[in-house]
Amino acid sequence: MRWRLAFLGGLLLPDLALDPFQGGLAATLRHPLGTDDLGRDAFLRLLLASARSLGFASACALLALTVGLLLAWRGRRLVGVWSALRSLPPLLFLLPLAAALDGLPALPLGLLLGLLIAPHLEPPMRARLEGFRHSPAWAAERTLGAPWPSILHRWSPWAWQQAVALFPSAWLAALWGEATLSALGLGPGPGQDSLGRLLAEELPRLGSDPSPLGWAALAAVLALAWTSTPGRRPQGAA
Repeated sequence: MRWRLAFLGGLLLPDLALDPFQGGLAATLRHPLGTDDLGRDAFLRLLLASARSLGFASACALLALTVGLLLAWRGRRLVGVWSALRSLPPLLFLLPLAAALDGLPALPLGLLLGLLIAPHLEPPMRARLEGFRHSPAWAAERTLGAPWPSILHRWSPWAWQQAVALFPSAWLAALWGEATLSALGLGPGPGQDSLGRLLAEELPRLGSDPSPLGWAALAAVLALAWTSTPGRRPQGAA
């Protein structure tokens, strides 16, 4: 989980400087992947887009975990509602909404993704917490009438550790959700560069006017997909 959280810093990185007079340069030692149409170094743009995409996914996953944990702990009366929400994949809701609004900015997209992923995390979290609800430790807390601040101080780290095990799946759902919308031109605007936006710009050109940036962006996405498949994750990656 730690290496994914490190990418949160990518959301704070500044935009690359524009230099239209240097646009479309071929690959050189100074610009290993050349420059894009606006004169930005293609290699640096690929790194920036990757960092922002991964940081965005980490932020969405943190929101989804927090909301999912609250639903698992306090939302038992509305289990039927969460079950109904789980029948709707996040993208099935976001695609028509983004199309109707001509794209979703980064903040609304992140909030919606996190809130839509949270109900999918609720069942495994509830299963982990139910064992604790029936444990002698929880019975002792309630019998002794311990105040809620004291209970939260003692047990919230344990509850968060149970939630952390689900972080990789929430992270992947957020990553591919944003990438899909951006690749279709329905994600954040030009001010929020991402791997999906790179694919949207470069994939149509690969057949006629291929650029190193397009192939590099495609390779980065395929590498992420390959390392994210079951059995390919390095040990301790969560």
